[in-house]
Amino acid sequence: MPDLATWGMLAAFFGGLVSFFSPCTLPLVPGYLSVVTGGTVTDRSSRLQSLWLSICFVLGFSVVFIAFGASASLLGQWLMAYRQEANLVAGILIVLMGLFMLGWWSMPALQRDWRFGQTLEGGRPTAAFLLGLAFAVGWTPCIGPILGAILALSSTHANAETGMLYLAVYSLGLAIPFLATALFIG
Repeated sequence: MPDLATWGMLAAFFGGLVSFFSPCTLPLVPGYLSVVTGGTVTDRSSRLQSLWLSICFVLGFSVVFIAFGASASLLGQWLMAYRQEANLVAGILIVLMGLFMLGWWSMPALQRDWRFGQTLEGGRPTAAFLLGLAFAVGWTPCIGPILGAILALSSTHANAETGMLYLAVYSLGLAIPFLATALFIG
């Protein structure tokens, strides 16, 4: 039987998948891919270029999420003296985020969409990476309930590496369908 850490990693991975297929992320994937690639994808060479640029995009959002994981874990270390209370608060946050996802509770701060007025020229690795960073920061309210639950889980661990690992696995769950879409888009 898997241990608690394995279940946490599985939950983080499936949380990433759910975030990708959520109603506020999935419809935007073609738009993100068109900006990331800088245009249409017609042949094998442009598919490989699209995959490379999508990897840059994934690296961008992964950097932000992994930093969130490290921050949550460091905060968790600081609260180690209050571990039982932190576990209780984390559990309450997970329940509240579940109620939020079910639509039984509303919090306007989790439903904001922040955007910067600057545009990035697609089709370049740097632009794809920066767009990935912007996606992670700007789209956090949309994926916030799931991300918040994983951050709460990572905050209860004794080291930053575990929190970073949880968020890296979350990013992987979000990245795999995105990369698959980029590879097969036409």
